[in-house]
Amino acid sequence: MSGNQYKEEVIDPGVKASMLAKEVCFQSHANCPAVSVIAHQPGKFRGPVGYLWKKHILEEMVQGAENPEKSWSLLEEVENDGAGGKPQFFTLLGDPYVNRGLGWEIITMAADDFSRSGRFPAIIANEMNVKKINEDNFHLFQAIMEGYGEALKEARLVNITGEIAIMKHSITAFCDINFIEGQLVLTWGATCIGLSRKEMLIDGSDIGPGMSIIGFWEPGYRCNGGTFFTNIILEKWGSPFSRSFWESKEMLDFVRKLTVPSQSYAKTITRLIGWNSDGSAGSPLASIAGIAHITGGGVWEKLGEILPQGVGANLYSMPEPADVLLEGQKLSWNTKFHLSDWNAYSTLHGGCGALLICQPSDEQKVIKEAKKDGIKASVVGETTKDNEIIINSRFKERRTLSSKKPE
Repeated sequence: MSGNQYKEEVIDPGVKASMLAKEVCFQSHANCPAVSVIAHQPGKFRGPVGYLWKKHILEEMVQGAENPEKSWSLLEEVENDGAGGKPQFFTLLGDPYVNRGLGWEIITMAADDFSRSGRFPAIIANEMNVKKINEDNFHLFQAIMEGYGEALKEARLVNITGEIAIMKHSITAFCDINFIEGQLVLTWGATCIGLSRKEMLIDGSDIGPGMSIIGFWEPGYRCNGGTFFTNIILEKWGSPFSRSFWESKEMLDFVRKLTVPSQSYAKTITRLIGWNSDGSAGSPLASIAGIAHITGGGVWEKLGEILPQGVGANLYSMPEPADVLLEGQKLSWNTKFHLSDWNAYSTLHGGCGALLICQPSDEQKVIKEAKKDGIKASVVGETTKDNEIIINSRFKERRTLSSKKPE
């Protein structure tokens, strides 16, 4: 590749994309009342961005600075995650309206994982790797950035900085087809930075029998299960290299359901356990003993890992899974990717993106707070006196399933 070609294909579009993303970052800098951003980049230099925690947070951190291992009360902590294979389905559709929702995926994967252990997410730094950006697909990238800015504001998160790399020979997708010039093929990951207050941490050790389990219903597939859905698409509709693949309305309708944005529960969770929006400590609205973020591994693994030895769960009233989960299972039957109900609660989230464990007296408080943020919540079960997880399945087979009898 000549120097001029490299500039035209990589440098110039990369700069154009970065300038748009920079504006989104800067617009987010006032989103979180716990953070003060100091954008100290001179001139046009694209470099590090500084930030400070607000004075009340710094003062609390200093109290434990002399002996942090024993006396800390407030720490800054970091976690990484990403959107996995979900961006591929946005690539396949190539719809600007749909692309506006993609930013929620890195927020839910990074910030919601951060909050499920009682921590307070405040800042995100993201990295996007793109196959190409050109005049034919820039409107798709623009839609992603604009939607991401809106999501950051709603989630009260500061995107402190980011990176966009154009990697023509390294980034691809199952639907990456050369005859579609306007495709936007990408991967997207994020680092979440936030606060951890010792007395608010949730490790599941307070979980005992007889507690209520509240489920937060999820309208999409929440990033876990992308490989399964990709396999089903290829099995059902054949190779994307065939033009007939792209002409299937049935396929496109199914893929559109796979692009439903994941819901973020972080704002609800932090409020429930007592975090104020400025990172200070308030009063808990409910006594939450455990939170399972149902991502990779599904209910069996994610709920199972927070239950103490000798405590199980009876999920007797799980909600009906989102249509795309049920449709995916139906499409898998009579194929080599056949998904049983038991495996559906492992490969997929099974209807709830999060399961919260609380005292029965706090059930309605949790449900009420979730409703304020547009989350459908309900009592889905209770904890029990053994190590077994039981699920009354809402998938196709409608059987009672047990963690002790995996299929």
